[in-house]
Amino acid sequence: MKRDRSLFTAILTLIVAAVLLLTETSSAQAQSLRYLNRSVEAGKQIEFQWLNYDERTCTDRGYPKLVIEDAPSLGKFRTVQRKFTPQNGACKGKRFSVLLVYYVAGRKTGQDSTTYVIQGRTNIRINLSIDVT
Repeated sequence: MKRDRSLFTAILTLIVAAVLLLTETSSAQAQSLRYLNRSVEAGKQIEFQWLNYDERTCTDRGYPKLVIEDAPSLGKFRTVQRKFTPQNGACKGKRFSVLLVYYVAGRKTGQDSTTYVIQGRTNIRINLSIDVT
């Protein structure tokens, strides 16, 4: 009887652990996708900043990488690597790698869309919709 109860407890523990693992994986996948809508004048640019550091330990993870999955049709991307120093918070005064991503609109107006991934400590997929005016 005691052995059966121990086996039941072990199986129940494994089931609960599996459910928690699946739930956590689904949450992580849901958080890795972002939809952004922006407007920009033809011939101008808009900037997106991406940091790659551990907020708990204030450890810099190096520059994230831009991977374009679906290129824009009315503009292009350019990137700049810089260092960033927070002025407040737990990581105040530390230097972190930041990737500046610029969408540079062409001369043609209209609706543009693109998908890219920022690869760093975690991967973030961005679906970007741009109104070029």
